Amino acid sequence: MWKLIPAAASAQDPYRLLTGVEYIVGRKNCDILIEDDQSISRNHAILTANFSITNLSQTDEIPILTIKDNSKYGTFVNEEKMRTDFSQTLKTGDRVTFGVFKSKFRVEYEPLVACSSCLDVSGKTALSQTILQLGGLTMNNWTEECTHLVMVSVKVTIKTICALICGRPIVKPEYFTEFLKAVQSKKHPPEIERFYPPVDEPAIVSKNIDLSGRQERRQIFKGKTFVFLNAKQHKKLSAAVVFGGGDARLITEENEEEDSFFSAPGTCVVDIGITDSQTLIPDSQKKWLHSIMDILQSSAQNWKNHNLWIMIDYHH
Repeated sequence: MWKLIPAAASAQDPYRLLTGVEYIVGRKNCDILIEDDQSISRNHAILTANFSITNLSQTDEIPILTIKDNSKYGTFVNEEKMRTDFSQTLKTGDRVTFGVFKSKFRVEYEPLVACSSCLDVSGKTALSQTILQLGGLTMNNWTEECTHLVMVSVKVTIKTICALICGRPIVKPEYFTEFLKAVQSKKHPPEIERFYPPVDEPAIVSKNIDLSGRQERRQIFKGKTFVFLNAKQHKKLSAAVVFGGGDARLITEENEEEDSFFSAPGTCVVDIGITDSQTLIPDSQKKWLHSIMDILQSSAQNWKNHNLWIMIDYHH
């Protein structure tokens, strides 16, 4: 979302700019009202934010912010006077001065990339429309660029794990609906704490879970190497390991490591589900997997170094 921020230190909130809306800057009956400055015209300038394309699928796509000067005394971008009746594209960090006195601002783009989990089709559509108005994007898959995970209730999914590890908040869809209303009515944004979804997961006994964006989680796997023995598991879970500062390795029969690799300090071997009757594993691979289990179980050093044979239900 684009913001127009007063340069002078003050308690004034920034002006948040929705996409597809023309914001008139002036000294009377305007969207962005600047009073007590005689060099400001009634209709001094116009700010507009719009996406340049309709098919938005890349997280680096942001709306283009343009400014048009209509004034008598001028509008200045980075101390350079604009041509009257001409538009100019702004970039984050640009300094904008309206008139010739102290009406100084800067523009900043605050990234907004929302990823949803467990929403139905109508919920996804409504969320996408709201986020677009706020100048952000919605994604189907979690990436490190995502800023929020949106859920009606918290369930254990890969997206949930990634969001928590990346230090991103998990919120209900209503958070962005109320945020949009606040911007439209020029009120303070809603408190995000009011929109944390309830935990709806039988496997989680405690419901007192912190869903805020805690940055220390990004180091939760630091110094750990997670060994995957199955390509499907590796593809689905390796990103979460990397987001948490760990190393994810895929080991197969073809690129088998020495026995000492599995018993090295900080190594965590992820269970492939060999005892799961629903998991189809060829007999030859079962023999190889059993040999790795034997290495872990027979190595006294394994327990001393806190190596793990981790049981993970990755079907969620």
